[in-house]
Amino acid sequence: MRVQDGQPSAGPHAAIMQHWRIIITGCGTSHGSPPWGWRHLWSEDPRDHRRRSGAVLLGPAGEVILLDMGPDLMHQLRDPYATWRGYGYPEDCITRCDGVLLTHDHADHSHGINELRHVNRLQDGRPITIYGHRQHLDLITQMFPYCFDAAPDEVYRSYKPALTTCPVTDGTPFTVAGVPVVACALWHGPAGRVNGYRIGSLAYCSDAKSVPEATLPLLEGLDLLVLGMLREQPHETHMHLAAALDLVDRLRPQRTVFVHMGPEMRWAQWQGRLPAGVELAFDGLEMGFTVP
Repeated sequence: MRVQDGQPSAGPHAAIMQHWRIIITGCGTSHGSPPWGWRHLWSEDPRDHRRRSGAVLLGPAGEVILLDMGPDLMHQLRDPYATWRGYGYPEDCITRCDGVLLTHDHADHSHGINELRHVNRLQDGRPITIYGHRQHLDLITQMFPYCFDAAPDEVYRSYKPALTTCPVTDGTPFTVAGVPVVACALWHGPAGRVNGYRIGSLAYCSDAKSVPEATLPLLEGLDLLVLGMLREQPHETHMHLAAALDLVDRLRPQRTVFVHMGPEMRWAQWQGRLPAGVELAFDGLEMGFTVP
């Protein structure tokens, strides 16, 4: 069943604020959840069946911005609310993309890039720009040269996506689909640098082990924080529950939703144990936020 929340309060500037929505299209780890082959980790609760990390931002005039493009992207675009059962046409499918905000180059966040080729077709060949840290963009260009102008062979000419890249600078606003976005540096532990993004009253921060002090001011005054939190026990490259709650306590957003969760974080077991204003995501969760 689709879940849509009411819009958060926009304060005294409501007349000039736009109301956007975010759909969490995937809140699982790089393996997806639950993993097959380990019966003890299986769950029959649909809220525990999590696609690889991703989200879609929907604007009031039909704008669509993707957060990442992982290997489940086709399923996320065809069935963003995770409600389609394979019978009949998927009425909620996403058929447009005005840009991609890439958090980093890891496979579970970038290896669905080829699915953008079909979106190009759906929008009459209009190119799609991928925004991100220069190092991450260089790496995906090297991994998928046929998707860009660096295609090694003319055989790809008729089949490759129409994609461009745009490096962004921490703390410097840039515009996607008419909306100001700010990139925020996060650290993935020994896995290196990750981009978080601030879009109006929303911040999306996946795959962070820690948040640099210089980034914290960019995350103040949030209505909605979407934050990666892997599990209860500490992990080398991801925030665990206690670290994530410490960050929430420091930033004090109105609402926090955890994503990028392992199979240990069963929705029914944990949802009632979290502090007020903090919750676990599930695939298809839709929430409102505002942008100037």
